Amino acid sequence: MSNSVSVLTAVVENNPAICVVFNETDGNFVYRNTAFRQFFRQLENATGIQELKPLIHPDDYSYVKQNYNLIKSGEQESDIEFRFEIAQQTLFVRMNLAFETIDGSKVAIAYIEDRTIEKKHFDYLQEFANKKNAALSILSHDLAGPLGVIQMMSDMLISRKQLEESLQMEKMLNLISRSSKKGIAMIQDLIRKEFLESVGVEIVRCRVNLVEKLNQLFEEYKTGEMMMNIHFSFEVESEEIYANVDESKFIQVINNLVSNSLKFTPDGGRITVGMETSGKMLIISVSDTGIGIPRQFHENLFKKFNPAGRSGLKGEPSVGLGMSTIKTILDWHQAEISFHSVEGEGTTFYISLQHSD
Repeated sequence: MSNSVSVLTAVVENNPAICVVFNETDGNFVYRNTAFRQFFRQLENATGIQELKPLIHPDDYSYVKQNYNLIKSGEQESDIEFRFEIAQQTLFVRMNLAFETIDGSKVAIAYIEDRTIEKKHFDYLQEFANKKNAALSILSHDLAGPLGVIQMMSDMLISRKQLEESLQMEKMLNLISRSSKKGIAMIQDLIRKEFLESVGVEIVRCRVNLVEKLNQLFEEYKTGEMMMNIHFSFEVESEEIYANVDESKFIQVINNLVSNSLKFTPDGGRITVGMETSGKMLIISVSDTGIGIPRQFHENLFKKFNPAGRSGLKGEPSVGLGMSTIKTILDWHQAEISFHSVEGEGTTFYISLQHSD
């Protein structure tokens, strides 16, 4: 064993991080620490990296190969997230790569972190976050409407002259009106806080199957179809389309666009989210059969403090988030957003970003 490898052994042999060193020319193992041997028990007698490759999840193999070469050439940072299939289990890992010369030979040093438990916990929490966000949109649609009607009717009754003779009745109607306004304001404030708290947290991107995550979101909307009298559909070309995104923020953007469509789509209408790939780009569309966006708002729709905020068809309030916040989050993801809208015919928003193989 060379002095360089002896030093490496002393540093990482008992480290919980999985470490493997292999020759860049022939792929043969130069060193494997204890954690590696325990994680890949079936590779006890393996001699090189070629025997590790079949364990990479088949949907991730081309992604790992492509990013390996990009890291080697210095075009990309050294972390890769992907999956192993070991003993009929799917394990999520993050691999950090470094390329060095040891005793005249070019080697790759890989540190592998098992993130399976962390990933499962995160997915569990995100699933319930998606349910919460969809529930908030449904509540804002279904509660703000009736509250708005109650407020309007009570205001009309208060204005009638014959009520002047009944002070007690007028007091009761004023109470109804104030309570309705307070309820609408609470809904508005709750949604604004939920979204802005999500925006305020530092962005953390990872490789996410957006088809799976949006399916989870739309399951919640589908359960409310009859109650809201709106038909929801999710159209996608594949069961797995990956992108490097901050899952919480990106899904919240889609949820907010759907929620916006809910406000301006009449009963019996349709809201459709589509997803397709074109070359290296992923296109996500959010389309509705609503009343559309007035032409005078088109030019400045994504700018801050634009005047496009409107109450929904059933009195749902504008929560004041605006499209500028959505655009900011998408800018963080190097994603573009555009739209096509015709008054009386509906609106479609398009989000485009790079996808991962």
